[in-house]
Amino acid sequence: MTSESSNLSRRKFMIVSSAAIAAPFVMDAAGSVPAAEAATAKTAASGTQKTYYIGHECMGCQVCRMKCPANAINYGDDRNEIDQKKCLHCGTCYKECPVSVITEC
Repeated sequence: MTSESSNLSRRKFMIVSSAAIAAPFVMDAAGSVPAAEAATAKTAASGTQKTYYIGHECMGCQVCRMKCPANAINYGDDRNEIDQKKCLHCGTCYKECPVSVITEC
């Protein structure tokens, strides 16, 4: 095997492995637009809007941020924070939080 073919094989491996690692994140992001539209329709149909807040006990696991259909959750100083202007008030973050630190008002 020559040095040139060895380098080509390494480059192919890097491209394929990078694509395999990135694929779930790309597919999750692609599905967030329909999820946001469905959440907005559900909130509008119910007529009630609850406001959600993340407590100080948040350990920053990022589960709520990854599941939020509106991308309204950002990592603040030491915990996640909900941007109320972007929030759809769908409750996905509340349901998905593994340590139940998100409260609804």
